[in-house]
Amino acid sequence: MPDPTVLIVGAGPAGLAMAILLGRMGLDTIVVERRSGVNPHPRARSVNVRTAELMRQWGLLDEIEAVSLPLPWTEQFVYCETLAGPEIGRITTSIQPVVDGVEVSPAPWLLTSQDRIEEILVRHLENDPGNQIYWNTELADVTQTADHAVATVRTPSGTRDITARWLVGADGAGSAVRRSLGIEMTGRAGFGTLINCQFYADLATWTDHRPAALYWTTHPARNVFQKIDTNNRWLCQIAYDPKTLRPEDFTPQMAAQWIRRSVGVADLDVNVTDVIGWVMSSTVAERFTDGRVFLIGDAAHQLPPTGGFGMNTAIQDAHNLAWKFALVAGGHAGDRLLDTYQAERPPVAAYNAARSLENARSVGRIRGVFESGDATAEQVRQALQASARYGRWLGMDLGLHYEQGCVISDGTAPPQVDDPVTDYAPTARPGHRAPHLPINLDGATSTLDLYDTHFVLLCAADVDGAQDSAHPILHVLQLGVDLKDPGGQLADAHGIGKRGAVLIRPDGHVAWRDPEATSTAAMAALDTLLMH
Repeated sequence: MPDPTVLIVGAGPAGLAMAILLGRMGLDTIVVERRSGVNPHPRARSVNVRTAELMRQWGLLDEIEAVSLPLPWTEQFVYCETLAGPEIGRITTSIQPVVDGVEVSPAPWLLTSQDRIEEILVRHLENDPGNQIYWNTELADVTQTADHAVATVRTPSGTRDITARWLVGADGAGSAVRRSLGIEMTGRAGFGTLINCQFYADLATWTDHRPAALYWTTHPARNVFQKIDTNNRWLCQIAYDPKTLRPEDFTPQMAAQWIRRSVGVADLDVNVTDVIGWVMSSTVAERFTDGRVFLIGDAAHQLPPTGGFGMNTAIQDAHNLAWKFALVAGGHAGDRLLDTYQAERPPVAAYNAARSLENARSVGRIRGVFESGDATAEQVRQALQASARYGRWLGMDLGLHYEQGCVISDGTAPPQVDDPVTDYAPTARPGHRAPHLPINLDGATSTLDLYDTHFVLLCAADVDGAQDSAHPILHVLQLGVDLKDPGGQLADAHGIGKRGAVLIRPDGHVAWRDPEATSTAAMAALDTLLMH
């Protein structure tokens, strides 16, 4: 087990994504995981559009789509008394990346399962000689020196130390890395007690005529049914009262009985394969970094599952941090660049946690109105309408942006939308994800394909000296010369006209923009951003 540049603790989606990203950038990594392999429980399902874009960039989207549900199963949420009983109502989702008939992303929103995603990521990593995964390896302690982080790990053959330039804690909600650093969580913790059940049952009679991402049921057997694949594999989340029940009370037999009550069919054939108890929280770590140690994913934030932003926020943490490791390790940027992770990601995590909590409350209101027993049809309709944000989060997905960090403001305001959660307006304002537009350049079919391991400087047609801008971590593309731009569509979408330029980070977020740019100004901006 040689010492790596980056040691990653945890082989969930966040840790595996970090290893893939660092491998793409030429850094050697070790991933240690206390489990013996991929957890077979489905857990998270939602692959939001921005995460699907990353999977596409890594060459994995086709594999992810192959294990995802057909798109009609993403188009609505259904609320009902029981699955076979009276329907309360439906909410149509609006999450696929189309705005006013125009595609704003080359990737879709998908529903699959975390175990399938992890299997694909692990297979991909096994083909990268610069990455090693060690299963059955548990973190015991973390110490730091001025130049390194040192992890003490327990393996089947004994205890040993691993020294790395940086350590990433991706080890989940109960993070041993976070605990070793004494970092506390802030927010609302432990406000819901649930049981995840993976089971097999033929529910087609009550679902195939109304395919949905979620089927919510009400008291006395509150549940939410989630189809995992086309082979009668389902996940449900049973909400129970901890005053009367304990997690250990939920044997597979008891879980099956609860599922039968939630469906409303007493003799339903149900095969429960595993049961996992958990507690819902909406919390964010008081800090994401400590010297040479960085927290990502559930180690840094725990989100309610309503909205599916937990895994997606986790993977995008890795996407934000990996390129910064690579540039600092390569001597192209100063250590202060890594400080921008703390500036950029906690506000996103806090926002996503708050919106996810809001979604959970909206479900509670619908259930509460219906369960009151005397609600009018209009009161039920209003409760459903008030939850419309839940299921319509394209703005929250693609509109996330950074107001500080590795960003130079151009003084402009964010685009105005009716609701920043539901509505997305493409923009190249600094801090925002650069817009998607179709292109045809050396196999790239979207502008998003250009942003991977290097900064990219897009220059308008009339910027003098664009090709004189040289830096080992910079690609320069001049519109009309290197990249066709008939009608100036690319220039307009990026807000640079005929004489401007925009500098885009390896993670696809805009770092700098000037509508009257010079190559000298662009290089000065890059130097500032690299924080030497």
